[in-house]
Amino acid sequence: MACALMTAIFFALSSGELSGTFNSARADLQGEIRRTLDWIVNDIRQTVSWEVANNSPSASYIKFRQVQGWNTATDTFLLSTEYITYTYDSGASTITRRLLDAGGNTLQSWTFNNIIQAPFGTLNSSGLTVPLNSGDLLTSRKIIVSISGQSQIRGRIIDYALTEKVKIRNE
Repeated sequence: MACALMTAIFFALSSGELSGTFNSARADLQGEIRRTLDWIVNDIRQTVSWEVANNSPSASYIKFRQVQGWNTATDTFLLSTEYITYTYDSGASTITRRLLDAGGNTLQSWTFNNIIQAPFGTLNSSGLTVPLNSGDLLTSRKIIVSISGQSQIRGRIIDYALTEKVKIRNE
């Protein structure tokens, strides 16, 4: 009888520990996905669509300079001399954010982990989401950022995804 009671207690404690570990891993993944989305969205909101379009955007890559002000003499945006890039690496399951100087040298770099698909899209003329490309971006002036993540804990797979449609500032 004591052996059965000890087995039941051990099983209950082991199940509770696994549940706590799983919940902790899920919360970590959700935080990583939210943090990645927030960084990208905040950066994109500070640029103009033609700046992204002029730098060969794709579903896995964007590059742009942020708006720093307005030149009242020429009625044009003043853009930073530094570039921001986001690059998705499917092999490493990462997105890397780089701050580059005007010569293309990396000033700072951040890596976001557990990303399982290319994050960048836009809307085509029919309003459908398509991989990011210059033509559709210049028409829609919207970037769809979809961050999908995945991690594994003790053989269990955890998935989490967030999507946000970012309207780029009026030009």
